Amino acid sequence: MDQVFFSDLEFPGQYYGMLIRSSVQHGYLVDIRPPLLPEGYYLYTAKDIPGENRLTALGTSIPVFTAHEIMYFGEPLGIIVGPDPAKVHELVAAVSIGTEPLDPWKFSEKFPASQVVMKRVLYEGDPDSLMTDESEVIETTSEIGLQDHYYAEPLGVAVNLTTEQLEIYTATQWPFHVRATVSAVLDLDPDEITVIPTTIGEAMDGKIWYPSLLAAQASVASVLCKKPVKILFSRQEDFLFSVKSAPVQIRYRTVLSGMDTIEAMTVRILVNAGAYSPLIDEIVDRITVSAVGLYAVPSYRVETYALRTNLPPMGALSGWGEAQAFFALENHIADIIARKNFAPVEWKLLNTINPGEKMTPGGADFTGKHRFDELFETVCLASDFPRKHTAYKLLASRRQNIQDGPLRGIGIVAGFQGNGFLGKTGETTRYAVEVTMDTNSRVQIKTGFHSLQMENILRDMTASILGIDAAQIGFTGTDTSKMTETGPETLSSKITILAPLVEKCCQTIQKQRFRQPLPLTVKREYKPSKKDQWDRHTLKGKPFVSITSGVCAVEVEVDTVTYEPVIRGIWIAVNAGKLYDRKAAQTTVSKSISIALSRILGERITIRDGKLIPKDSVQYDLLHPALIPDLRISFLESDEAPAGIGTIANNLIPAAFASALAQISGIPFRSIPLDARTLYQALEHE
Repeated sequence: MDQVFFSDLEFPGQYYGMLIRSSVQHGYLVDIRPPLLPEGYYLYTAKDIPGENRLTALGTSIPVFTAHEIMYFGEPLGIIVGPDPAKVHELVAAVSIGTEPLDPWKFSEKFPASQVVMKRVLYEGDPDSLMTDESEVIETTSEIGLQDHYYAEPLGVAVNLTTEQLEIYTATQWPFHVRATVSAVLDLDPDEITVIPTTIGEAMDGKIWYPSLLAAQASVASVLCKKPVKILFSRQEDFLFSVKSAPVQIRYRTVLSGMDTIEAMTVRILVNAGAYSPLIDEIVDRITVSAVGLYAVPSYRVETYALRTNLPPMGALSGWGEAQAFFALENHIADIIARKNFAPVEWKLLNTINPGEKMTPGGADFTGKHRFDELFETVCLASDFPRKHTAYKLLASRRQNIQDGPLRGIGIVAGFQGNGFLGKTGETTRYAVEVTMDTNSRVQIKTGFHSLQMENILRDMTASILGIDAAQIGFTGTDTSKMTETGPETLSSKITILAPLVEKCCQTIQKQRFRQPLPLTVKREYKPSKKDQWDRHTLKGKPFVSITSGVCAVEVEVDTVTYEPVIRGIWIAVNAGKLYDRKAAQTTVSKSISIALSRILGERITIRDGKLIPKDSVQYDLLHPALIPDLRISFLESDEAPAGIGTIANNLIPAAFASALAQISGIPFRSIPLDARTLYQALEHE
């Protein structure tokens, strides 16, 4: 069946479920006292779960229903199901919950060792010995707060119970994790469970593990009451309790050499992991490895601490911490350039690693053709960056007050997108494909994920290799009973892992088809070569499947009446290897630029006493198309293996935008969002 929204699905005799949630931020659960339940309505809690009362993802466990210690406001304690959703809502509201409150964990610069859920230290040399009282140490601290994962359809799940199968319909990036979780919670054979992924929209990595938790909660109710069960969050419930990106605080300290190059750098990163964070290993490793970017730093230390707090579960946003690292790093670099009056492009090129070099002699292996000289040249020519930067700098120096317009600035940044998982995460996920050519030379491609855009790419590639018509190529695998077992759809895994696997399968078939009888089936599974291994304990080796390097410039003008920032232009150049479809690549980057702008201009989340406050928050929404400028997106010509492009714009644009605003105001901007209120406060105190 074609993908649909799960909320549109209805099954005969369907019940509706609503979660019973904790009313305290941290405490012990004493009891749950429901009202008298009418016939046909049921309450299920942790004691009713037939299997394991936990979801396990990448080494971290989360209770399906909390049985003892409450870790955050709104944590699920149980579920009430019944045939009338309005009545279910009424019954949930009447539930009385007994608790013993405990003091909550706070997120701050000082913390006890017991609050640390993960720590990573990456270092080379002795940077502290170079940061003496006589040396000039440049220090900056940046903060990136909560960010929401907005979806066209709020989170939820529909479970249908048949005589042979438990069918689970949900928008998920990881169908096989949903199946494994429900299997463990219900103590069922995985073959008795079929997960049918529904329309996912722009997931932005918020649907990796959370749909598995909802599926487990709904499946417990469905099996016990012997009815189909649907859980559908309201828009507010989604905002209050769904996974958010982890807040981060990053402090940089840098010393320059006598040649004005970076001599030493220390980085201290604090990550708010919330009550639970199943992806925290990958987030921490990734933000640690990305903290120095592709700058050549001979002596450095990066310390990253993930801290438990009593906030809702934290997760990844597109990039898994890379965007936060690059925002803080490029803000720091911009501060160095401004203080020392360096030419931005020349200084950045002087300090980036050379082709073929590692980040440091003993650190992560970022060897590759990053082509920053070409990327900077492409962006500078398209944007006229050198002239504009000089002109706007002169205007700012002569300005007496904010009415001396125009208030314009331009910023330029460099960075990368790491493709594929690293470390522990990569060891626990599989990516595989299967290609079959039948006796009529028809081809079926079996893989875990294939959007319409990806299907077109794979179809054209297969037709070219096998010399057949594209109409002879089809795809199987719309649910877990037909898919090859595959890890989560994230970090550009389709283009960097699955597409090359399909290509290898087709090449093997082409070699064999005229020497062996049809049908032929070839399977391939992704396994990194020995030279591409990553040691997650020492943080040495090759951390990513591949790296996509990029340079981005953003030009901004501030309205002197409303203080609204108006983006005059965005120019981005990307080194993404060989492109299967240039038009599709342009569309992908353009869409991610729109998402990045919406996040830095149109979202602000307020937390008070452990609760998200909707009325004091500006929730994420896409910017109106009229507010998005013409985009100049360039790709360098390349014969290298294709690399991902899904998060490169999100990794670069916030820092370039902040750099442009800093040129206007003369004041660095260290946090997101960067809206009219922030600009008013900065410019009025200029």
